Amino acid sequence: MDPHDHSIYQELRQALQDIRQKPLPALQALALDILPSDSYPSQFIDSLDDTHKTISLRACLLVFYASKRTIIPRQYQLETMNALEDGRDILVDSGTGSGKTLCMIIPNLMHPHTTSITISPLKRLQITQVTEFQKWGINAISINEDTPNTPELWNQIRDGYFQHLIVQPEQLGSFHGHMPRLARLLTSVQFARKIARVHIDEIHFLYIAGLPHYGLPAFRPAWGGLNELRLRLPKGTPVQAHSGTLPPHIKSAVIEHLNFNPSTFLSLKLSTNRPNIVYVTHRIVGSLSDFRNLDFLISNPFTHIIKTVVYHDDTQQCADAVAFNERRLPPELRNTGLIRHYHGGMSKAYLQHVFDDFSNPKGTCKILHTTEGASTNFFRASTSMILSLDYGVTQKKLTALQRAGRGGRRGQMAVYLCMAEPWAYSASLDGVELNSTDPDRPIAGHLTKYSRKPARTGLAMVKYVRSKVCLRELIRQYLADESREALNVSYEWCCDLDHPNDPSRKFDKRSFFPGRFIYQDEDGRIYAGDVGEADREHLNPPKSRKHKANRLSNRRVIDRVGLQAELRSWVLSAHSSDPLRAVRPPTYILDAKAIKTLSTVHPDRLSSVSQVVAVLEETDEWEVEWGSNVFAVISAYDAELQKAAEISGAGKTKTATRAKGRKEMGGDDEYEPAAKRTRNELPLADVSTNVRRSDPLALK
Repeated sequence: MDPHDHSIYQELRQALQDIRQKPLPALQALALDILPSDSYPSQFIDSLDDTHKTISLRACLLVFYASKRTIIPRQYQLETMNALEDGRDILVDSGTGSGKTLCMIIPNLMHPHTTSITISPLKRLQITQVTEFQKWGINAISINEDTPNTPELWNQIRDGYFQHLIVQPEQLGSFHGHMPRLARLLTSVQFARKIARVHIDEIHFLYIAGLPHYGLPAFRPAWGGLNELRLRLPKGTPVQAHSGTLPPHIKSAVIEHLNFNPSTFLSLKLSTNRPNIVYVTHRIVGSLSDFRNLDFLISNPFTHIIKTVVYHDDTQQCADAVAFNERRLPPELRNTGLIRHYHGGMSKAYLQHVFDDFSNPKGTCKILHTTEGASTNFFRASTSMILSLDYGVTQKKLTALQRAGRGGRRGQMAVYLCMAEPWAYSASLDGVELNSTDPDRPIAGHLTKYSRKPARTGLAMVKYVRSKVCLRELIRQYLADESREALNVSYEWCCDLDHPNDPSRKFDKRSFFPGRFIYQDEDGRIYAGDVGEADREHLNPPKSRKHKANRLSNRRVIDRVGLQAELRSWVLSAHSSDPLRAVRPPTYILDAKAIKTLSTVHPDRLSSVSQVVAVLEETDEWEVEWGSNVFAVISAYDAELQKAAEISGAGKTKTATRAKGRKEMGGDDEYEPAAKRTRNELPLADVSTNVRRSDPLALK
């Protein structure tokens, strides 16, 4: 450390220690002298008795000094500190970005020789929190299954070297038949006495992940066992729980499960409205695999990109969407890091690189495709994100609100867009349980592990995407936000629905994004642009089908599996030697649907590289990079089949027999029925769409 910096650090430590020892009159004089009057909550502090006035003033001054004179606690943050000092439990229900982390920091500033535990849901969030605490001079460590098992480290933890332990709930009790080291340490009375308080971040996880619902077991049962932690700690150890989304049915479950005393615990509810967020919905055309639905993110010709995070249901869809978006970019911008994917199947080094880049307002990455498991609270560090996009309706409204709250964290305008599948607009609600207090109850009622997404989706989200009234009003009702600020907006717009009393609040999504949304009319025609857009472009002109007799039959079913295996093997080999494999998944070369297509089409329609490219509807760039090799794999496979047929001497006989069987009996086991043939059976001129839809690559 630079000697000058060390000197400043020592001066700050001494100043903080002096504040901890000052009596009330000295604290009042110092606060009056240095705290800005416009942000100092003097009216609240003056209303307190001397004990709580001393606590509040000390907290204000400690935070002000530790933040280099930039931050003063808000009233509710002081209320939580007073309650902790009184030994009371606390439940804080405040919007995303309202400053809940400071509620966890203040106790360590007040009592630097005590230890706090914060229970945190995900490793990425733990890393972010450790970094944040260390900025305040608090010695913190994250504890999860990746924590080193070295004696030196655990001796430091046992002896109280770390002021703040940020812990995943699975580390607090038996997990998969194993007792983690922290759980064993908590059985020591001497260590348990060092824990002065417990914070629980994202407490809604207790309900959504820790408890069974509608026939399904708990996803993370350790969250449901948090009440057992209280039995291991000294009686009276206060618990402070936080969430930015606590609808009434979850709040009541949390209070009951954590054994909060209704007569003594402090419940604080601030408005959860994010006035700078504009809420938008859009109906998916076709299925999620038609990535033309994302064309609005990138214009053609290219102009600019809005900083965006796109949430997907699975990692395969995430990777395929990146590949499609890349092909929308001009050639000189492709594979430059403008578009990335981020999910748990990637290396830690890659995830850290993408995290740092996307979190940086000046970073390269502008569109990030991710999954929920990898992204929870990823964006606390990102201050410049404008668009949060759910590509597919979420199952719970709680999830949607959490994602919406990750944009515009510094007050700048942000947009939350929910793109819902067609079934969300037509699914029957007859199976919904009428007497339930859970607005997220699944529309199918009882669930099994085999229930599909439409059955699992909650009533609140179906009503949300179908709504004809203000989306912000629906959110207010869901969260039971009765505050005066519940429907406020910071900018001109509220949502993309009509506001009869104030038409100017309606957001026009068509003019905000660089590209155009796609729409489908009643006759199935798909357009880039809505009905009211005079220059909308027809994307799927009617097909002129030729007589079936002119078509070639498909490849024999018995011959397809072998070709699929050859293509999958080649894809893995090609990807392993691809210099861009860190940012391009195997599906960028060939995905599962492309492999199935190539194995289905008759060999006579794959007699050249250009025919392979045409059947897959691939780009010129793809042809240059991969086309010849794909054609070579197919040609080699067909040559082996031909050689085997010649050796057996049965080629012509079998062909004649199959032809006779089709004529006399209407088909043969080795051929698919005509009704099941894919669109790839059509002559090349009949193929109209420019999208290669994708499914997960079935690696065996």
